[in-house]
Amino acid sequence: MSFSSRLKNKVVKAQGSSFWVKKTITSSGLLTTAQSLTSAATGQLFVKEIIVKTDATGLAGATNFEILSDNAKGVVNVFVETVANLGANITKVMSAGAIQAETTTSDAHPTVTALPTVLEAGKKLQYIGTGVAGTGAGTIDVFVCFERIDEGALCSAV
Repeated sequence: MSFSSRLKNKVVKAQGSSFWVKKTITSSGLLTTAQSLTSAATGQLFVKEIIVKTDATGLAGATNFEILSDNAKGVVNVFVETVANLGANITKVMSAGAIQAETTTSDAHPTVTALPTVLEAGKKLQYIGTGVAGTGAGTIDVFVCFERIDEGALCSAV
């Protein structure tokens, strides 16, 4: 590997650098038990932004759509939105750059919880549907932007 390739690889995974993961979830795949959204982090990662986008059908059945961390410290619920608010062609954004309050009423923001967090090394993000399992063939794309706190830290969608 050339020097420039090694340098580029080092810079790309440097502390403070960002990367995105994406996962598409089908409404009928929302269970009442937590499922993995990401693999375990190889170092500390700041969960900087979460964007969710539904298709023309959207989610149905469950009470809430939740993104959780299995961290040892801090809050568990990172992103929570009612499934009723995730119908056809909806976009919701949790952004550390535009933090308002933990609960917001803006159409573009989750109405229940949106709280940036740090994903601990060895921990992962998960998703769940509360109340009852989701139904239907609608889908939701989940995009998560991570910023590295530890050099080389990484996780991926599963």
